[in-house]
Amino acid sequence: MRILIDATPLQTGHRTRGIGTYTRELLKALLALDRTNHYLLVAHGEEHASSPALAELGPLPANASLVRLPRPPLGRLAAFASHQLALPALLRGQRADLFHAPGFVAAFSVPGVPWHCPLPLVVTLHDFIPLHLPALFNDKTINRVWYRQQMRLASRASRLICVSQATRQDAMRFLGAPAERCAVIYEGVDRTVFHAAPPDQPPASSPYVLFVGGDYPNKNRPAALAAFARLTQATTLPHHLVLVGRDDAPAEALAQTAPGLDLRRVRRVQEASQAELARLYRQADLFLFPSTCEGFGLPLLEAMASGAPVVASTASSLPEVAGPAALLVDPHDVAGLAAAMLHVLADRALHARLRAAGLARAAQFTWQAAAEQTLAVYGRAAR
Repeated sequence: MRILIDATPLQTGHRTRGIGTYTRELLKALLALDRTNHYLLVAHGEEHASSPALAELGPLPANASLVRLPRPPLGRLAAFASHQLALPALLRGQRADLFHAPGFVAAFSVPGVPWHCPLPLVVTLHDFIPLHLPALFNDKTINRVWYRQQMRLASRASRLICVSQATRQDAMRFLGAPAERCAVIYEGVDRTVFHAAPPDQPPASSPYVLFVGGDYPNKNRPAALAAFARLTQATTLPHHLVLVGRDDAPAEALAQTAPGLDLRRVRRVQEASQAELARLYRQADLFLFPSTCEGFGLPLLEAMASGAPVVASTASSLPEVAGPAALLVDPHDVAGLAAAMLHVLADRALHARLRAAGLARAAQFTWQAAAEQTLAVYGRAAR
């Protein structure tokens, strides 16, 4: 097969988020696994695989090459021009067996599924969070219209890859997609980056609970702050709370969100490299993930692979990913979240069991397995 894959998520602001991580890791796994099919990677203005945006893929093998997609300098209209105008023309000119769009989001300025695809189309569905949490549309009509259109385009795909059973159920509900066209393929974790600390590595100088997700509404940071405030008020545990992710709120706003919160015990990391995030996972005494809605939940998997015991929510896909390796609590139950945190931090035998269970659970999710299953989907789509 000649397989066209949209690699432009590696060139946008989503490079370090879910769709970018998925695109990068799946491409790496496919190119390492498959030497039979030919891969055509669609990229903006890139003529060499050593360009900064694609360097993380490493040297391309002989059965892979780049296809240049024009990106007019039109500001917020650039993604529309490249993917809704230029991309269909590019697809018509390629002798390929299928095209894989690795995802779409509720933002008009981010590349997505092309309005016309003359090839068999495979679309990866990461989540339907904007439909569960309409606040993510930011009250912009254009984003609502854009997202509905992207959903309609995805519903016509030959095959849909869903990153969890929860996302598959949403695809059948919101897109009306037949079950036989929806394949569940779990994401993986890069164990060269996310791995447990060696036994002789000293613990963090100050123990901390880690939260990853910034102020995105689905990440449920207010509940994390409130639960941590309860924990520190009710116990003498010395832990701090480390918040990782985009966050524009002033410190006073955090205090108002969670009455009784001691801001001296809260540290915010606005941006963290992959290596820094991995270090934070490894040294965390607990990972807290009270999200109200996820398509998969990569932070949870990364935390387990790094040896951090996990307290997570019972929402959407998280029970699928965590299995029996985490304590799961209703994301709206602040008292329950605080009690679960105390249980793990105070009971070191439970702490050790959850750490071991998380490492074993994370080992079941690999990008190689995702690549193998994706190849099978490609074969069905190209028939």
